[in-house]
Amino acid sequence: MGQILILNDGTILTPAHAIPAGGVLWVYIDGDMTLAEAFELLNDPEKTGTIEANEYGSVTTYEGYTDLYCITREDNGRINAGLKMGVDRNV
Repeated sequence: MGQILILNDGTILTPAHAIPAGGVLWVYIDGDMTLAEAFELLNDPEKTGTIEANEYGSVTTYEGYTDLYCITREDNGRINAGLKMGVDRNV
């Protein structure tokens, strides 16, 4: 098993992995996906509220990263995105 991310709605991103650092969940998608498709998925708090990362059989669950903070595409097609913890905007 390689690197797989499973979003809250069951969407599977592969190959893809996530790394938490500095209060941001950094998501890296190497699969065949456009920037627009990645933006649509990662900009939906219902989909990113829970993300399961399966990296070569080791599973980690990330919860609460619902605020898409940045997203870019590298020349090689890799998509890089930063998700921050959601903020209750009603406060």
